[in-house]
Amino acid sequence: MHDSANAEQDPAAVAIRGKEITGPDIFQKSNDETSAVPPPELISEMFSDIPNGGTDMSYGEKDSQRLRFWKGISSNAPIIVFVHGGGWRVGTYLDSVGSTKVSHLTSKGYSFASVNYTLVPTVAVEEQVQEVADSIGYLVNNAVSLNIDPGRLVLMGHSSGAHVVTLLGTDSSYVERAGVSLDAIRGIIALDGSYYNAPAEILDSPGPVAENMIYALGSDPERLKAMSPTYHARGPNAEAFLLLHVHRQGDIRQAMELEAALKAAGTSAAVHVFEGQGFHGHVRMLLRLGDVDYPATVVMDNWLREHVPIS
Repeated sequence: MHDSANAEQDPAAVAIRGKEITGPDIFQKSNDETSAVPPPELISEMFSDIPNGGTDMSYGEKDSQRLRFWKGISSNAPIIVFVHGGGWRVGTYLDSVGSTKVSHLTSKGYSFASVNYTLVPTVAVEEQVQEVADSIGYLVNNAVSLNIDPGRLVLMGHSSGAHVVTLLGTDSSYVERAGVSLDAIRGIIALDGSYYNAPAEILDSPGPVAENMIYALGSDPERLKAMSPTYHARGPNAEAFLLLHVHRQGDIRQAMELEAALKAAGTSAAVHVFEGQGFHGHVRMLLRLGDVDYPATVVMDNWLREHVPIS
């Protein structure tokens, strides 16, 4: 009993289990581990979990403007375009992805691409978002040779990458500059994202999350609004949004707010919350998504089956 009770309280074990939290329990106070030094073994696991295979491609002239592409088992398949996190400042298209989701989704028939982009402070976040949009334009322009369906795109991102994909799905100016119609983006899957409402981040997530935002975006209210998906959610938007979160209070509040704004605009949106607090939950969702024993995988698979099915 003692060992079982300890396992129940161990944040790492709870995050690995990742049961879905429903009802009023999603609003229970969570322990904010984001202010602590991340466990080095978890960081090491994230950076070493690099997906196998794939083909590297350049979508721009900079060394940082490249992606890796994996072909799914289906012809003319929808493609899932993944944007890594790292507070816009760290990470790459290989070491901050999680290999399980790649093999899981390609085995179901989806093609998959993981995008690299130039990091802050070398470029501003706005330029970074445009680079990701340009990578989508590259994939669309090469759809025939890649054997993907250019009219059925899904954007998936983790952490700050979730901010990037939700912004691309609500502020059409980026993809339009890349020559892509917003109508082609059939879905957005955001994994434990932040900064949906950037001006509110200081109150919602005081500490490292808000401090990182101020470093990257500054504190000008108009710029923060311009970079906030919630402020663009009145439409037009991508077709459907799935917001998957672990138990971090500030980000859950922002996800619920974004969901409400999207639904008010007539856009399909759903928020699901899973066990895992602070950094343990944040990284474990990245690494475990795609494992059929991880509850969020079942939610994702059902959502994809409804909104972007394999033909």
